[in-house]
Amino acid sequence: TRYLQPNLPGHFFQTRGGSLGVGLPGALGIKLAHPDKVVFGFSGDGAAMYTIQSLWTAARYNIGAKLVICNNQTYMLLKVNSAFYWQERGIHTASFPDFYDLNPRIDFVGMANAMGVSGVRVEKPEQIRPAILQAIEHQGPFLIDLVMTSEVPYIR
Repeated sequence: TRYLQPNLPGHFFQTRGGSLGVGLPGALGIKLAHPDKVVFGFSGDGAAMYTIQSLWTAARYNIGAKLVICNNQTYMLLKVNSAFYWQERGIHTASFPDFYDLNPRIDFVGMANAMGVSGVRVEKPEQIRPAILQAIEHQGPFLIDLVMTSEVPYIR
């Protein structure tokens, strides 16, 4: 929402709370409710692991949602929240706990393929537009594994 303001009713959906893992199954539900529309669902990589079986459900029932996993190989929300907490309390630390990172790294396209969903990995900005067009043109569910920076934003 930082780059595309959701200002058209019925075109932007999100959960009311801060729960993890709803991006993928939520997109499937929205696609079922709006079969005539192109539906893109977004999830962080860590959150996607909570409900990764959504890929199988999409393939099994041919739910044509387009899924984007924002892949920074970490639980960024935990890092950002921890950094704010530490800053508020004057705690100076140079690192986050190891368990904040997704290690080993996850091959989301390989995982999607194994469950019957086609996908593409995007590692460079110039690959984004072709990946979106490929997803839109693809009949059925499609996954974009969008590699992002793991740099923690907002840290002073």
